[in-house]
Amino acid sequence: MTAFLKTKRLISILSLLFMAVFLSGCASGGLLDRLTGGGEEGELGGAPVFSDAGGVSYTAQLHGVEKDALREILRGSSQLIALEDRLPRSLGALRRRADEDVERLKTALKSEGYYDGAVDITVTGKSEPATVDIVVEPGPAYTLAAFDIEYVEEQPAEPPALSDIGVNLERPARAPEILGAEASLLRFLERHGHPLAKVEGRSAIINREEKTMRVRLKVDAGAKAAFGETGIEGAPDVKEDYKRALVTWEEGAVYDEEAVEATRRAFAATGLFSSIGIEKGDQVGADGKLPMNVQLSEAPPRSVGFGAKYSTSEGAGADASWEHRNLFGRNEKLRASLTASELEQSLGFLFKKPRFLDPGQELTAEATLKNRNTEAFDEQGLTAGIGIERPWRENWRLSAGIVGEYTYLKDEFSGTTFQLFGLPLTASRDTSDNALNPTQGTRLTFNVTPYAGTGSGALAFTKLSATGSAYHALDEERRYVLAGQVRAGAILGEETDQIPANKRFYSGGGGSVRGFEYQSAGPLDAQNDPLGGRSLFEVKSELRIKATESIGVVPFVDGGSAFDAAYPDFQEDLRWAAGLGLRYFTDFGPIRLDVAVPLNKRDFDDDFQFYISIGQAF
Repeated sequence: MTAFLKTKRLISILSLLFMAVFLSGCASGGLLDRLTGGGEEGELGGAPVFSDAGGVSYTAQLHGVEKDALREILRGSSQLIALEDRLPRSLGALRRRADEDVERLKTALKSEGYYDGAVDITVTGKSEPATVDIVVEPGPAYTLAAFDIEYVEEQPAEPPALSDIGVNLERPARAPEILGAEASLLRFLERHGHPLAKVEGRSAIINREEKTMRVRLKVDAGAKAAFGETGIEGAPDVKEDYKRALVTWEEGAVYDEEAVEATRRAFAATGLFSSIGIEKGDQVGADGKLPMNVQLSEAPPRSVGFGAKYSTSEGAGADASWEHRNLFGRNEKLRASLTASELEQSLGFLFKKPRFLDPGQELTAEATLKNRNTEAFDEQGLTAGIGIERPWRENWRLSAGIVGEYTYLKDEFSGTTFQLFGLPLTASRDTSDNALNPTQGTRLTFNVTPYAGTGSGALAFTKLSATGSAYHALDEERRYVLAGQVRAGAILGEETDQIPANKRFYSGGGGSVRGFEYQSAGPLDAQNDPLGGRSLFEVKSELRIKATESIGVVPFVDGGSAFDAAYPDFQEDLRWAAGLGLRYFTDFGPIRLDVAVPLNKRDFDDDFQFYISIGQAF
């Protein structure tokens, strides 16, 4: 009997323990909620619940909003719409999601100036999927009747007009515009000598009868100040005088926040610093000046780079580079580059000294030793030059210099040594948004180089070229980009056979008209070897489609030719090719694979050409 009682007691204890564990698991797993209607899982009253392991599927529709802009804002604010793919576990959870959306959508309406708006959401769960109808009555949009600025201390000598801070009365009283005007007010004051301006308080009063809003800001403009003493900390390997030369404000000048941002951009443009902090003092001194402090962290001054490419017409190639960006402590750059391919081997050096005689001016010096073997000519030579480059107007850069060349050129019949001096003049403009993968903007380059020297006789000619590229995204996400390029050139002063072969124009190849062999889209000799020409015209068009985050597809058409005449002769046929490319997007730029076929193929042309390199084609 005793054993029986002990066994019974043990069973009772185990049963209680099991029930406790079971109920605990139910509570944590949501079973009690499903049984009682609590938590996020259940539904009372025996209503149908179309639920499985994935939850309750539903469709949400927004009704009653005619304006597209407001509709998109409400859709973006609705969790019912945003989380439509994340299924709630029950109709009860779906209804709670709807209840939360009511307040969320009312808030969105108010932010757009609709203070009488009403929102009603109906959830119907009698079929699968459940239906959710979001009915919105925006009501009238309240307009901004007044935007009052009350200065708690002395009013600034130059207070902003409402138009200066982007305020337009009688427009809808939208929260983003009101907050933007507040930020613009502070920026205006900071740009006009009030670095410590701040908003002390704000209020917005709506008049439901007149459907208007009145905004009032309390602003402490702070004392008017001038730039004070500037301290610079960090980056000891950069010379102190160079760091101070990058500061765009002068001590004693009226404080202007734009000068602070210009200084930040000047430091960043050097590439010498990994972090740039500019702090202003907490209070204006008795002398009316505000102390400033620039804190810098130095970036590694040296870097190396590598690249590779391959094409059926030009073969394999690789290049490597080494760069020092702070050679003598004042942002002097020295770059050494090595190129090795089946067609060309070269070693080059480029030196740049910024702020040469003028803050925006740069001194450049370069030298290149080159060996090249093509179907058109063989070349061994040395080129050296020096020049000055500087900005001009918005987005333009101008450069001018002098270059000397000593080159031995050999064709099928003979070899000639050329000694040339040139005066290269270049104007370029670049508004594109990315060097390797542009999606917006344009690029323009104009080159004029008069040459004089000797070869088989005295030489004097001028080479002109122009290249323009444009990029236009067809959608906001920039997944579809239309890109085009036009290139033209002319050589004046000598006949084709008197111009050194390495100075003539050639067309065809991966950087030119894809689908044709390197240099073959132009005048040819009896053996179909390129002769080059005195002029050039090329046109390219691409549709760059970003299919996924890492893969892109690019259909393209290229056309062009070199011409024996001094100017492009459009009576002659252009070489046309079409193709398809793949892009693999990486952190450092897209890897390009293009396959192109000639559309007006000649007997000796290959059926296709393909190219692999880093970056877009142009």
